[in-house]
Amino acid sequence: MWFLAAGGVLGCEPSSVAGPDTGATEDTAGTTDAASSESTAGPGVVGTFEVGWGDTEFNALADGDTLQVVWGGQGAAMFPLPLRGSEFVLPDPPDDYTSKQAPLFDLEIDIEGYNNDVGGHFRRLANYPITFTVLPDGTYEFVYVAVLLPDEIDPPVLNGMPAHLWARLRPYGSAALEVEFDLVVAAAAPD
Repeated sequence: MWFLAAGGVLGCEPSSVAGPDTGATEDTAGTTDAASSESTAGPGVVGTFEVGWGDTEFNALADGDTLQVVWGGQGAAMFPLPLRGSEFVLPDPPDDYTSKQAPLFDLEIDIEGYNNDVGGHFRRLANYPITFTVLPDGTYEFVYVAVLLPDEIDPPVLNGMPAHLWARLRPYGSAALEVEFDLVVAAAAPD
C-alpha cells in the first residue's frame, strides 16, 4: 500500500505498531493492548487532534459527512486528509520527520466489500511521521495525508458507499489522540 503525503511517498505494511515510550502494540486488526487501557499508568493525553478533508483547505470531519475522492494532478484518485493539532511536543525544527519527537500517525479506512488491503482494511497507514507547521495562533497544521485509492478500483463504484475512518496521532510524551467517523464516499469519474 502506498500513501503520498505533502510531497513524499511512503509504503507502510507493518504487522505491529509500537507507541512511543509506552510499549503499547497494535495488531493488524487495530486493537491496542493493556498498556493503553485506563487501568495502566502512563502518560496523560496532551493537546488536541483533528482530521479534516480537503486538498486546498481544512474542512473538519464529523459523523455523516462526505469523504470526497479527489483526482490528483497525475491522475491518481485519493482522499486528501489534512490534520490539525495543538499543545503537544513537536521536534525542533517541527519538520524533522526523523526525530523521535515527530508525532506518528495511524489510519484505517473501511468500505464494506472493498477491504482487501493490509489487515483487512480498504486502506491502512501505520507509523507515519507527521511534520506539522506551527501557525501564527500557535496551533499546528499538516497540509494533508493523501490516501491513494487502489489502482484496481474504479472510484465511481464507491459513490454513496458507507465508510468508517479511524485515525490516531501518537505525540511524543503523550497518550494517543484518536478520532473516529462514519462517513459516506463521494466519487465521480475524473474530468
